[in-house]
Amino acid sequence: MITCPNCQHAEYEGELICSKCGAPLGNAPNSGKGTKAFDTKQLGQSSAEAVAAVAAPSLKPGQIALVMVTASQPVILKVQPEYILGREGPVEPGLEAVDFGPYSGRELGVSRQHASLRVTHNQLLLMDLGSTNGTKLNGTLLSPNQPTRVENGSEIRLGKLPLRIYFKF
Repeated sequence: MITCPNCQHAEYEGELICSKCGAPLGNAPNSGKGTKAFDTKQLGQSSAEAVAAVAAPSLKPGQIALVMVTASQPVILKVQPEYILGREGPVEPGLEAVDFGPYSGRELGVSRQHASLRVTHNQLLLMDLGSTNGTKLNGTLLSPNQPTRVENGSEIRLGKLPLRIYFKF
């Protein structure tokens, strides 16, 4: 981890701009001031523990919330039949994409088309799409192309990006 020289916010190694204040970080070209190393032990918890510690957001019927350490607010989705979870990649017409690029997705190993999230019969199904770095559900690595039921409050890991999923149907 590194710290922002402007606001002292903790950022992942390799980030160029602080997600909190927008200041350039020390590893950015022409950034001026360097950043000091940040020991993750100073956080007192791992990123997975931090995600688990976030309270479930208040949802309206028909909403899905994705809670991430790398985001200041949960990402709220309106229920669609299927979502492609990934980053910066094209998806088939008619499918909704959730882009984790702005949430350090690339640095954390999220593939362009990493996994799918399907809403069917008032349940959610998660399926790894043959991603490079794998998809985990509550710590269990999913086999590619095998839909698995997701419970409300489950932890999903796309590569190294942990998130909690909450939904209300």
